[in-house]
Amino acid sequence: MNDSSVDPRIRKFLSNQKDIQIDRYSSKGGFGELYFGQRKILGDRVALKFYNAKDGSGHEEAVLLKTITHENILPIYDARMIDDEISFYLTPEMDGGDLQNIIDSYIINTNIAIEIISNILKALTELHKNGNSLVHRDLKPDNVLVDLKDGVKTYLSDFGTIRKLPNNQDYVSASTFSFFYRPCEALKNKYYKESDIYQVGIILFQILGGDFPVKEPYKWLNSKELKKIESLSSDDEKYDYLTSILNNLIVKGKLLNIDSLPIYINKKLKSIIKKATSIDYQRRYSSTSEFLKALFDYQKTAKIWWKEDQIIFAFCPKSKMNYKIFQNKKNYILQCSKDNNNWRKKKEGCLKELIKTIEQK
Repeated sequence: MNDSSVDPRIRKFLSNQKDIQIDRYSSKGGFGELYFGQRKILGDRVALKFYNAKDGSGHEEAVLLKTITHENILPIYDARMIDDEISFYLTPEMDGGDLQNIIDSYIINTNIAIEIISNILKALTELHKNGNSLVHRDLKPDNVLVDLKDGVKTYLSDFGTIRKLPNNQDYVSASTFSFFYRPCEALKNKYYKESDIYQVGIILFQILGGDFPVKEPYKWLNSKELKKIESLSSDDEKYDYLTSILNNLIVKGKLLNIDSLPIYINKKLKSIIKKATSIDYQRRYSSTSEFLKALFDYQKTAKIWWKEDQIIFAFCPKSKMNYKIFQNKKNYILQCSKDNNNWRKKKEGCLKELIKTIEQK
């Protein structure tokens, strides 16, 4: 399982326990080690997240997951200590893994993308509501789990960075994790409910196919900046220089290249992303409900779009008509079908023109 670097106490505990057949380890546990297996009696798949709980200081995430119940927040089955320093909590395993895996492995149409974001916002509504007044501070695809058993159902997870807003104060200190998702105000060490909105906006941008190269951050640099960073001798110097460049992009609102979204993402959907990720937190959606309403209003008349094998597909929920656009040697061809089998040519022309034709239907 490639877990040789894991604390020996955890590996010993797992080898001695009789209840769960452990078969997989993940190093993506965020603040702790993460194992997966099958419960021998119940037969269901579960996840065990281990964390450092010295002096009881690490139990907050498990306690929080147990006390907040919502259909889009990861449920917790059990929480236990294995010694004075290490504890674990038990949750269901999600067969789709995290949202980043879904983005990397599946074709996601615009309707499913909005459904996923809506589920995240519904979970955030529970955290943000009066009485809880919690902010997550680390929203990213890695921290959203996906269940594929019945459609696409998402669960907010990894609450190790969560904080409660103090009385008479609308912000807390910012998290130092997930650098690429930090909003402008986080660089001043302030984090609001609207900061969570910003991070959800970035996730929406990613799901829809926008270029957000967290695994290759040098792609954010221009040729002059690349030349400069290559001239630096130490890794620390390169890291500091890269950080300064990215901070500047965040402050100027240029971290997201809206033009990198697929050509079929229309202006209305782009404007939703722009509002959610505004550099001024007061210009973003003021609440999860407002964000949800914008998505709901968009879907009222929106076509469903996706791309597969260089072919652009669309579906009109109102007319039940299917469309596809593909390129021949000279031009683009638009075809339509009622049954998704018998396709007939409707129009030929440039790509933008054909997409506009579908949008007007």
